[in-house]
Amino acid sequence: MRILVTGATGFVGKRLVQALKKKGHTVIGFGSEANLLTEDGLSRIRSKRFEVVYHLAAELDESRQLWKLNVEGTRNLLDLCKRRDLERFILLGPIGVLGETRSPAREDDPYAPKTKYEKSKEEAERIVMDYRLKHQIPYTIVRSTIIYGPNRFWGQILKAAENNYPMIGRGENSFHLVYIDDVIDFLLLCLKPDARNQIYNLAGPDVLSYRDTYKLICKLMHKRFPSDQVNPIAAKAASLAYLARSKVTPGESNVTMLPSSIDRLLRNRVVDITKAQSIGYKPKYKLEKGLAKTIKELKA
Repeated sequence: MRILVTGATGFVGKRLVQALKKKGHTVIGFGSEANLLTEDGLSRIRSKRFEVVYHLAAELDESRQLWKLNVEGTRNLLDLCKRRDLERFILLGPIGVLGETRSPAREDDPYAPKTKYEKSKEEAERIVMDYRLKHQIPYTIVRSTIIYGPNRFWGQILKAAENNYPMIGRGENSFHLVYIDDVIDFLLLCLKPDARNQIYNLAGPDVLSYRDTYKLICKLMHKRFPSDQVNPIAAKAASLAYLARSKVTPGESNVTMLPSSIDRLLRNRVVDITKAQSIGYKPKYKLEKGLAKTIKELKA
């Protein structure tokens, strides 16, 4: 099968491209979501032949053109698919479109996004479903919890733990994560006919509190768990100040310091993965195993 992958140079994209090629698929990869906003980028996609799209490209940085990239970029890509006999349009987004989830989140729960990023991804989901109705483009929507593994974002988190960075708040909120390899396994399952025109919530096999997750990171890194705590209101104020500076300062922002990242740390997040399991999802990485692998690979 010929498969187009946007965000192909990102954390998830690079691994998905490799996995698809191992399965014998021909992959057309596009690295930057900005390609979806320029005529040159759209022309390059238009000239390619493909039967499936994995739309992974997304902007998380709230100091940049987040809405335009996540919403208009998705619409532009779907417009290119209108006159094609597309087998599937697969969209990856955050479980955060459902807001805070104290009880396990199900696929039919109502939208309740809080951050600008989550609101943009809700709109992207709505556009995908609208194109199904108006243009018969079949879809699969995957809503993932925070994905962890050896990347820059988790490198920043581990560096903070190494420097004995204090917890934000008491850390009693549920903190459901998913390891990168389990995400790739599930994205491959989305090619199944049963996944056509379906939404799936995706998470790992176990859920700890934010506090216990941080304790586990410290234990695996042989570091002392910090006794200090930062007041959540103070942390949010500092993140808003950082966001304001980022908008006028050239260069890439530290995503861990943005308000949306603080929000994600402090929210309850529990996800029901029963529907994902119904098409064969079997997560291999409990949190301790996945974090140990992450730490080992980042050190290497």
